[in-house]
Amino acid sequence: MKTIIAISLSFLVLFQSVGIGVNDILLLGHFMEHAEYHSENYGDDFLTFFEKHYGSLKSEHEKNHKEEKQEHEELPFQHASCHHLSTDVVVFPYEISILRGEIPLNHSHTFYYLNLYSSLERVSIFQPPKSA
Repeated sequence: MKTIIAISLSFLVLFQSVGIGVNDILLLGHFMEHAEYHSENYGDDFLTFFEKHYGSLKSEHEKNHKEEKQEHEELPFQHASCHHLSTDVVVFPYEISILRGEIPLNHSHTFYYLNLYSSLERVSIFQPPKSA
């Protein structure tokens, strides 16, 4: 079950990063019906149909077939939004002047020695006898 959810969420992220929404997927039926309409009336194959609605022949097709404008608006992937992020980095030379000054401190530097390296071993009261 986890695998199915993970795969479906992966496809969701993939489709949304490309710009395909749920509305576009629901309009695929209109897309297929309109492709069949072009095949029957104009004799277009799928690539020609795709070129007329999404490619270089789109402006010419819209001028010649204004009566199909309502049907063309119902086709998927007709939104003009672009989700790409374009950033330009421009570096301007800018110099920040930092004023350096000394702060006078009036206190004596007295150093107190602390023995921080004392033995951590405990001296035992009872020691075994030492052989002479």
